[in-house]
Parts: sequence; structure tokens; C-alpha cells
Amino acid sequence: MSRRSSPDVQSGLSQRELQLLVLASKGLTDQAIAIELGISLATIATYWGRIRIKLGPLNRTELVAKYLDARAREGVIELQSEITLLKTQLGEAKEQDAELLIALNKVPRAIMIINLEGEIRYANEMACRIFGYFADELIGTPFLDIYPEGRHDMWQSWLESFLANPLDPAYSRHRSAYVRHKDGHIVEVIGDGTLFESACGKRIMWVAEPAEEFRASMSRDGA
Repeated sequence: MSRRSSPDVQSGLSQRELQLLVLASKGLTDQAIAIELGISLATIATYWGRIRIKLGPLNRTELVAKYLDARAREGVIELQSEITLLKTQLGEAKEQDAELLIALNKVPRAIMIINLEGEIRYANEMACRIFGYFADELIGTPFLDIYPEGRHDMWQSWLESFLANPLDPAYSRHRSAYVRHKDGHIVEVIGDGTLFESACGKRIMWVAEPAEEFRASMSRDGA
């Protein structure tokens, strides 16, 4: 699958420099980033210096803004390409389907559609944002490729139980799942699974949100 990057922002940055920008864009301080990456504050400062050499003499906030702006511009192109890709791969998207896909892309929860062979057939904008991938890096990929290796048996066990009992809340509601973010760290999400019939056969739709957001929401609702 092709990989997109903005030539003026991402192509010249190392993986670690991108990690810094990603974590900073999530609101982490340099101290928190140092803890997350297991490196010193002095090393963090060195990386910021390298980023400035490549992106310009900007302050930290401006560097993050430049990175987010590039990702937003890429998102427009990605959305257009995603619709075209889905039309080709799913063979079922007509003009009205494309409109539906645009709507799904704006839902503020991660949405993935997976076939019964475990292959990702669709990932919306929020799923890509939470997990750090572009849509065309996910579509056509086995879900287990981005699932932590040590949890594959748990996923397979859940999948068998869910397919046998798709309406049972024990398997379809508020279930935890773990995805390996593109930068390597593990993201826990909690969501709901739905089994449905499409023109191409049965599909699983997974609608989820980061675990900490879900638990905070449940805590507020219970307050």
C-alpha cells in the first residue's frame, strides 16, 4: 500500500522526531513525553532543535501547529482517496454510499468495518487519528497485524464467541480491544460490535473510543 507524507513536514523527519510532534499535539509536556519515550529532557531538547533545523526557527507551539496543519491537508486528500479505494475494493459504493462514507468519517468515534476473515475493509477518520495510520495503510490489512502479538488468542476467542452470539451484550457491548499505534505504543479502546450483512457478505462494525475517554464519560454519567 502507498504511504503519504507531506514533503515539507514529514518526509525529512526521523521516526523519533515524528513521535515528539505526535505526542506534543496530544497536549503532552516535554516532561511527559520524556517519560512516555523513556528518554531524558536534554534529549527531548535536542530533538526539538533538530526539528527546528528541518521545519524552521519556530517555537514549540508553532511547530506542532505546522505539523497538525499538514496532517489536516493530508486528511482532505486521504478522504477523497479513501472513498475511491472503497469503491474499488468493496464494489458496492455508489454516489449515495460515498455520501454515507463522508458522514461516517465525521463521527467522533473510531469506526472500523472488518470482514469475517479478519481483514479491515473500512476505517474512519477518527480511527486513523487514534491509531496513527492513514486509511490506505489499514484497508486490506488483517486486523491482527495491528493487534498486539500477545493478545491474538484473546481476539480469536472473542471473535468466535461474538459470531456465535452477535446479540449477546457480553460479546458486543463495551468490549476492550487493543491496537498497536503506528509509533509502537499500545492503545486501548472500548466499544461495541455489530454483525451486519452487506452486498459483499457479512461484516463486523466496531465503534469505539479511547478507554480513558470512555471511563471518564461513564464516571460523569454515574455522578
